Amino acid sequence: MNTIKTTLVILFIASLLVGCTAAKPAPAPATPAASSGSLQFTDAGQRITVPVGVTFTINVSANPTTGYTWEVGFDQSLLKLVKRYTPSGTGMIGAGGVESFEFEGMRAGQTEVYLNYKRSFEPNNPALETKTFKVTVQ
Repeated sequence: MNTIKTTLVILFIASLLVGCTAAKPAPAPATPAASSGSLQFTDAGQRITVPVGVTFTINVSANPTTGYTWEVGFDQSLLKLVKRYTPSGTGMIGAGGVESFEFEGMRAGQTEVYLNYKRSFEPNNPALETKTFKVTVQ
């Protein structure tokens, strides 16, 4: 009987330790930075200004294992969505990460990129989070 209790205590302690060591992904920078030839933005309060033909990337926190993903809306006459991707994460099951949207400025003008964080299988429920990025293409 003592062996069973000891085993249960060890399993309980091990499960606590595993839960406590889960690493959070590093937050994305709050200011634009050049990376791979594309400007990076994370703060919806930032104004994005790019020349025609230049790409920029919007990075937002995401955790697709919860069923939530970002829906994106933008003026397709001014911007082109070049790539949508999720960079490789921590490798931990269920860990959150970042979802990235790379755009190219197609012609001069002002527009907005709208992001809604919601579950696609719950179309009548409001978004858990929304972000709006103001973009000027010169």
